[in-house]
Amino acid sequence: MISGGRASAAPVLDTKCQDALLRSLPAAQRVLEIDGGGPALGDAYCRLHAGSQWQRSSSGELAQLVERFDLIVIGVLAPTLHTEALLQSLHRLANDETALWLVAANAARFAQLRLWVEADLSGVDGDDETQPRGHLSASSLFKRLMDAGWMPNLAATTAATGLPAAAQAAALALAETLGVPAATAQRNLSAEHLIVGARRSFIDAPPASGPTQFAVVVPTTRESQLRLNVERSPGLQEVGARIVSYRGARSPADAFEQSIAHVDADWVLLCHQDVYFPRSFGHRLNALLAAIPPSERQRTLIGFIGKGADRATGSYVDAGFVIDRTHRAEHSASDAAVSIDELAIVLSRDSIHRIDPALGWHLWATDLCLAAICKHRVFPRIVRLPLFHNSTNDYRLPQAFAASAATLVAKYPDHGPIPTLCGTIDEHFIQSFAKATA
Repeated sequence: MISGGRASAAPVLDTKCQDALLRSLPAAQRVLEIDGGGPALGDAYCRLHAGSQWQRSSSGELAQLVERFDLIVIGVLAPTLHTEALLQSLHRLANDETALWLVAANAARFAQLRLWVEADLSGVDGDDETQPRGHLSASSLFKRLMDAGWMPNLAATTAATGLPAAAQAAALALAETLGVPAATAQRNLSAEHLIVGARRSFIDAPPASGPTQFAVVVPTTRESQLRLNVERSPGLQEVGARIVSYRGARSPADAFEQSIAHVDADWVLLCHQDVYFPRSFGHRLNALLAAIPPSERQRTLIGFIGKGADRATGSYVDAGFVIDRTHRAEHSASDAAVSIDELAIVLSRDSIHRIDPALGWHLWATDLCLAAICKHRVFPRIVRLPLFHNSTNDYRLPQAFAASAATLVAKYPDHGPIPTLCGTIDEHFIQSFAKATA
């Protein structure tokens, strides 16, 4: 059933994009479409989902709505100065299980390169004064959504056009010279439209936090990633967390040990340079750390995504929360962590847990977990807080990972297979990796 008021003069989705959006939309009873280009999408959806109620509205008329919806669809999200205010306003129209679905034109696509190379940027920033410089890429879109309380996942893309094959190959080669793997550049540049689904995973208001409990230490090798992610994170700014960027570190152990003298907080958040902490992260972490008794501080080790032991079944399960590049990984917290991903950990400045430099840049947090369990008789924790791993990694493990895996296995010969998010580490894993990269 279609109902509702006027739609704004929004861009009309082409058939390819509308079909991709329609295929990705979940079934829902009460649906709100905002700034759609016409009735076609709602008509098609109601034919697929009998009994659904599809209401259309413009963003300017949302204040008049009072009911809540199970699914909210934004036809094409424009990157205006008011985008975040629009996204935040949608919470009033949502229930705990509401999904937000939207389409955004990917500004980081091959066709945009032609504009820069041809050096005519007329109209790139639009004619509207509310259009800020810089359009939406997957990364910038995900940051806006998370800051507005919506945790995104890339559901689909449509293929980009507008650049000859030879020019595309040259663009990928340029990306590699800048340290971006060709596979990553291809994935980003080849998307014309981004179709994103988001959920309100952190809908409770963050607790009021007192004095800042933690400082941030970042081993830094790429300044651009540090500037665009850690240093721009509203989740760190909101609590005034000090950021210590350590250049030239030989390992995370080196970065931590050399930075402690510059840390003035009880706790240290050690993280990758490509992690973005959205709004509310700092207040949530501050409150979590303030609740830990001083007597437990030295023994506490906290991660945000990894593997935990299920005490009831004796099995290993994924634990924690992260938006990793373009996908949402959402699991329960764990008070029995056996492996933590190195993207971010928290430990006290006088912690009993020491990072082993022999592990290099990989699996050192899993080593911390094993040492905590085997040596100190304490289980690390994996908590659920919103964070975004804005990595340019191409999903392939480097050779250095295998070397760290071999070091880990040799260090714990009696432990047996070691579960991690990148696979179960044992002799078979190491041998298979060696054959695959030979």
